[in-house]
Amino acid sequence: MTLRRKLLRLLLPALLLALLGLVFLAYLQPSFVLDLANRYILC
Repeated sequence: MTLRRKLLRLLLPALLLALLGLVFLAYLQPSFVLDLANRYILC
């Protein structure tokens, strides 16, 4: 297995976990979620 493939196998799950963590943290702030919903509806 090449170094690039190993790096990709480690980096991809790390990026997905980071993205899920950011989404979780965003939902802990209801005003942020409400602001996003308003922007989506008003667009």
